[in-house]
Amino acid sequence: MHANIQAALSAFGLAAQERRLLKIGFPHEDGPAGAILLVNSLTAREEVSRDFRFEAELLSDDAHIALKAMMGRMVTISMVRDDGTLRHFNGYVGEFCLLRADGGFAWYRMVLQPWLAFARLRQDNVSFHGQSVMQLTETTFAHYEQRDWKTSIHGDDPQITCANQHNETDYNHLHRRWEALGWHYWYEHRADGHTLWLADNTTLADMIATAAGDGAMRFHSESGSMEDDGLRQWQAVRRIGSGQLTLASFDYKNPQPRLASGYSLNRQGDVFAHELYENTGAYGYQDVDAGDALAQRRMEESDHLRQYFEAAGNHRGAQPGLCFRLDGHFSTEEKRCQPGEERPDSIAGREYLILSVEHRASNNYQVGPNAPSHYVNNMLCVRRDIRWRPGRGYNSTPCVVAGVQTALVVGPAGEEIHTDALGRIRLQFHWDRLGTFDERSSPWIRVMMPMAGPQMGQIALPRVGQEVVVQFQDGNIDHPIVIGVVYNSANPPPWQLPQQRALSGLRSRELGARSANHLVLDDTKGAIQAQLRSEHHDSRLSLGNITRIDDHAGRKEARGVGFELASNAWGALRAAKGMLITTETPAGSGSVKQLHETQARLAQARQLQQDLASMAVDAGAQDSATQQGAVAESIQRQNAAIKGAGGDFPELSEAHLLLASPAGIELSTAQSMHLAASEHVALTSSKHISLASGDSMFASIAKTFSLFVHKAGMKLIAASGKVSIQAHSDEVEILAQKVLSLISEADWVNIKGKKGIRLHGANHMLEISDKVQFFTSSPVLFNGNLETVAPKSVSQEFNERPHSSFDQEVLLVNADDTPAVGVAFELLRDDGNMAGKSAEDCSTQLQKSTGMDSYVIRYKGELP
Repeated sequence: MHANIQAALSAFGLAAQERRLLKIGFPHEDGPAGAILLVNSLTAREEVSRDFRFEAELLSDDAHIALKAMMGRMVTISMVRDDGTLRHFNGYVGEFCLLRADGGFAWYRMVLQPWLAFARLRQDNVSFHGQSVMQLTETTFAHYEQRDWKTSIHGDDPQITCANQHNETDYNHLHRRWEALGWHYWYEHRADGHTLWLADNTTLADMIATAAGDGAMRFHSESGSMEDDGLRQWQAVRRIGSGQLTLASFDYKNPQPRLASGYSLNRQGDVFAHELYENTGAYGYQDVDAGDALAQRRMEESDHLRQYFEAAGNHRGAQPGLCFRLDGHFSTEEKRCQPGEERPDSIAGREYLILSVEHRASNNYQVGPNAPSHYVNNMLCVRRDIRWRPGRGYNSTPCVVAGVQTALVVGPAGEEIHTDALGRIRLQFHWDRLGTFDERSSPWIRVMMPMAGPQMGQIALPRVGQEVVVQFQDGNIDHPIVIGVVYNSANPPPWQLPQQRALSGLRSRELGARSANHLVLDDTKGAIQAQLRSEHHDSRLSLGNITRIDDHAGRKEARGVGFELASNAWGALRAAKGMLITTETPAGSGSVKQLHETQARLAQARQLQQDLASMAVDAGAQDSATQQGAVAESIQRQNAAIKGAGGDFPELSEAHLLLASPAGIELSTAQSMHLAASEHVALTSSKHISLASGDSMFASIAKTFSLFVHKAGMKLIAASGKVSIQAHSDEVEILAQKVLSLISEADWVNIKGKKGIRLHGANHMLEISDKVQFFTSSPVLFNGNLETVAPKSVSQEFNERPHSSFDQEVLLVNADDTPAVGVAFELLRDDGNMAGKSAEDCSTQLQKSTGMDSYVIRYKGELP
């Protein structure tokens, strides 16, 4: 045998292979210099959607070919077909091995692989968000100078919202994307290279090239000629499988479960169509139509080898990814049907897709230079009219992320919170070296909150620059969700640790500034507190052992015990149903509005008002019970509303503001104080009411002023200055049950009357008018000298009294300030009511009276 090989190498050299079945060439003219290489045998396996592997045994006259020098070289092994054309097996050297050397020649093993195999050598971490599979394929292939590819894509290639490649090779990532869409590929070989064809529909595959141009492979029985290209064996195989597939998915943009179904096209006779039910997880498909298409694609994946055909022969045109028509086999004949039997589909002229071919060829150099060559193959085929898909995991492994990761929140420059209507954010993953650390680094990613519901829940959106914790739904690297936020050296905790470890709560920060808000629960032993604070005007509510907490430094000096509601700006307390402010402490089981003590004091005060009012009426200090008694009745109504009736918490049935204290209530201001009421003002004290004024006291009363003292008398004393008591339009009465004394301690007592003066005593009267008269029935005694002089008149001066009057006119106008003419109204006055209608000048007519007066106008609408 050695002699035969030596003869082949020495006598023929490289030119000898031109007369053999197999020949070798280096398209780039970069073969080993000075060495002869001949192909002794070839075992080649090529498949649809898988790498080919061409393993050749080589003979050489050089046993010292550098193995490293052969790595990555493009090599073409060509096989002569029966029509003289060449079938090329092109690839890159992925393995080169010296098998043995003997007598100056050597055996080598060489393995050729496709250019796509280089993608197994490159691993990356990158996010392809917002790209289609074709776009990310182009981006990935750009890394390979050997790339040579074409496409035949007829279906949809939608953009993928989030497509992450994480710790996986380009090879696995591309196959994972292609398989998810049901894409397949095959290789087309040339003398100077090979092209990867990426396609999505196997039913559109081309026919094999034949001399007759009909794409047919002839079946030869074992007794037929072994020289002609054809098939020697043909076996049909069926496997039982599922007949239906149903998918389930959930999309938060349309939050309801959605089902989609696909059905097998492989008929299985009377076998029940068992269902495959698969949960695609989050965002499995966009809508029902997309779901049905995906379900059908998944069903076709499941069907890919439910019916297949095994063949063996020597047809040198067999190539994966191409189709042929089988001729000469009995299975292609028309089937006969029994009476009443359904006619089966005709298989005459049926075409088959070649999925894989295993070639075995040999030049038989070991036999001798003139020894015949040998070639056989085995094929796996499926029907062309039933679409074949490789399916998920056919040539890849899922990219499953175990555990959690962290990432940085990103957004546009100058924007602290970057979000959308669903509260999603964008992230920069630490492993994404192509990320730009801005809003382009990722798609919108959801953020988990402790509670979420229909316009309710808890929200605190992570801000740009914060580090967040990310988990991947269903372990899918394409479905990240933010589940938390963590501190780091750039984003420390809100209060200094470990010194402030007793503080818990939350602290936010003003956008674009440094001010903050916080809610703190301080669990310091013996000094717990709760504090709600905004640094804007230092507005705060502190409860418990109040300790200052102003900033991230935490606890500072103690400030007291209890509660404090304070602000350096304005403040307002509002309660539409009523408000109780009290320093009384109810029993532990009492309601929040409990005010038994307050009610008792108010009831006592009302009773005192009522009793003294009755005494004043009896004493004539008040004309009727409708005066101070009306005030007491108003107090009674207020007390009833404060007490309430019925229900579990009846207090404050009307919107009263109640101030109560068992100790005291003090009001103080550095300037003026104003107490106003639209109705009555009642002051009640079980003891003294003391009024003190450092300057003056003025009381201006529109109607009646009545003072009644029940027991201890009344004093009106001016330590200096004049005392003036006047009645401008009526009488003045001064009554005393006992002595009435008019005394001037240092001057005269002047008694004046414009018409005159009458002095009554017992049954006597002295009248001084235009004449002086003395009326008595008793003796008149004069003690002293009586002297008469000539008549003389003394003029008397009297004060001029001011005269006040009231005149008021009201004009009715519309909302646009135009006159409201003919509008009905009712005018209410103390001396009677009047109905009217606004005049042409929109007036309600001039109202007049003497002194101070008031009235009310009620709108009554248009008169009929």
